[in-house]
Amino acid sequence: MDFIRKKLGRKIAVAYLFLLVLLISFTGWFISFTLEKQAPADVGQMLALVRGATVVSVITGVIFVILFGFFLGRRVGRRVEEMTRAAERYARGDLSQKIELDAQDELKSLSDAMNDMADSLRDRIADMEAEKSQLNAILENMAEGIIAVDSESRVLLINSGAEKIIGKKQSQVLGVPLLEVTKNPDIDELMNQVICVPKVVHREIELYRPDEKTIKVSALGLEKCEGGVCGILVLYDVTEIKRLENLRRDFVANVSHELRTPLTSIKGFLETLISGALKDPDRARDFLGRMDEDASRLTRLINDLLDLSRIESGQLKMKIEPVDLAEQIEETLATFHPRLEEKKIFVVNLISSAKLPHVLADPDKLKQVLVNLVDNAIKFNRPAGQIKFSAETMNDRVKVSIEDSGSGIPNDDLLRIFERFYRVDKARAREEGGTGLGLAIVKHIIEAHGGEVFCESVIGMGTKFSFTLQTRV
Repeated sequence: MDFIRKKLGRKIAVAYLFLLVLLISFTGWFISFTLEKQAPADVGQMLALVRGATVVSVITGVIFVILFGFFLGRRVGRRVEEMTRAAERYARGDLSQKIELDAQDELKSLSDAMNDMADSLRDRIADMEAEKSQLNAILENMAEGIIAVDSESRVLLINSGAEKIIGKKQSQVLGVPLLEVTKNPDIDELMNQVICVPKVVHREIELYRPDEKTIKVSALGLEKCEGGVCGILVLYDVTEIKRLENLRRDFVANVSHELRTPLTSIKGFLETLISGALKDPDRARDFLGRMDEDASRLTRLINDLLDLSRIESGQLKMKIEPVDLAEQIEETLATFHPRLEEKKIFVVNLISSAKLPHVLADPDKLKQVLVNLVDNAIKFNRPAGQIKFSAETMNDRVKVSIEDSGSGIPNDDLLRIFERFYRVDKARAREEGGTGLGLAIVKHIIEAHGGEVFCESVIGMGTKFSFTLQTRV
């Protein structure tokens, strides 16, 4: 308001000037009246005329000043009131409406300055909103979790990545102490080390809620605590990386073991033969037969590894065409007929009589899937047991099931049954000549066809493997 008063200074000065003129006129009238009382008659008459003119001038001046002052005050008041309302709108954040004054004076200059200020504020606010939107978009699309806390470790900000890791929504954690949010004292201790201290600390921490995870935590402290943020946590979910590292380590160990066993056996037989067993035809023939078995085992292992590698890398070329499931299963069972008779296993094939649509698959790869599953069903079945084949249509898919009457698979093993080299009964599997890659190959082939593979088992009752294939594109 002081600024407005300064802008109104000139108009107030004009009003004071008119009041001064009135004061001088009144003083002249009073002096003429006094002199009239003391002057001679002729001079008194002249002074009376002067006094009359003065009175008329004073009255006219007073009326003019009153009218001018009323008009000026009302006009200025309306404009000041309009500018006051505009200032109140600006204070509330409404910068859309401009001040429109018609006269070209100091108030017009002031209103133009306020309009320019509003435009500048509007541009700056728009820029800030754009930057805020960009920052929010970056934070929300980051795979890493971000949590910002104040000096007392209360959560001020959390992005969607952190929500997924800790299993809580932003509305549940804002203003809540970090320890209550994560339920992990290690994270809280890490944050306390860096709050208001300009340093970064890294640590790998195990989370057990809402589920078990391994996360890499980076805690950053801010010395100035800008905007109330005194510390930032960056959370990296490395659970899958750790799992893959363990799988790779187990894979290397398993491959080394699988290769070393037959190679050691072959080397031992060769040393025995060289040292004199060749002179004994019967022993030599026996050793050579065992060496042939070990070499065949190595060949199967290497072929399975190559197949699995080609499938995983996408290098495996498949010729997709309509395939008759019943025909494929009959051909597969014919291949295993001698082994089925040897173990006296009874086959119940419900697919041969079922009216199923053709599935879209590579015939050779589908045959490989069926061979692996039937081989397992025979290998781990009980003598005089049973293998049951069934199928059902599911919209545009067919679900095929192969069920045996073996000893079953424990629940803990079911989660890993499709891993490479994983065996439930390791000793028996090796005795049967298995490589431990059959089910891994089945899983990858079915997934390459766009299907899924499942395993259900009850201890002492048997195991059922199922897979789905598409019937049309």
